[in-house]
Amino acid sequence: MADIQLSSGRKGRLAAPRIDLTPMVDLGFLLITFFMYTTTMTESKMMDINMPFNPPPPGTTTAFIESATVTIIPSDAHRFFYYEGTAKSETDLRKLSLAELRNTILNKQKVLNTTTAERTEEARKLHVIIKPDDHSKYEDVISILDEMTINAIPYYAIADLTDEEQQWVTKRLQ
Repeated sequence: MADIQLSSGRKGRLAAPRIDLTPMVDLGFLLITFFMYTTTMTESKMMDINMPFNPPPPGTTTAFIESATVTIIPSDAHRFFYYEGTAKSETDLRKLSLAELRNTILNKQKVLNTTTAERTEEARKLHVIIKPDDHSKYEDVISILDEMTINAIPYYAIADLTDEEQQWVTKRLQ
């Protein structure tokens, strides 16, 4: 324990008391060790996104199976648009909410699973293209990526919105 040692000096004058702090240092190290062992170390929560390192050369297109492709366009004010296959006009865009997005994905997966056996296994898997609008929120894109993980969508990509699609979305928002 800590003790105060008083020593009498010459001529009857008392020296300043000296406190032994060794036990206090030991206690400090014991507390630090205790708290280090008892706290839980939280792991950072990250989502893996595989993005291409080098952009493809201009004029190169990626082939998607039209019947198994859904394009989702997050837009302003938490509004979403989607179309299946290739959109040919503004009327192909369908508006939906985030709550309806999961049902749409699940329904499309069910349809693909019931397609005839003449299609390959890859043709029966859903391909999703996410094309954020210029006014979309980061939160909406992350919500869509979460839906891809929840619904175990094997193939999805983030792409740029074409000028034509941007015009269609702008018209639908007005």
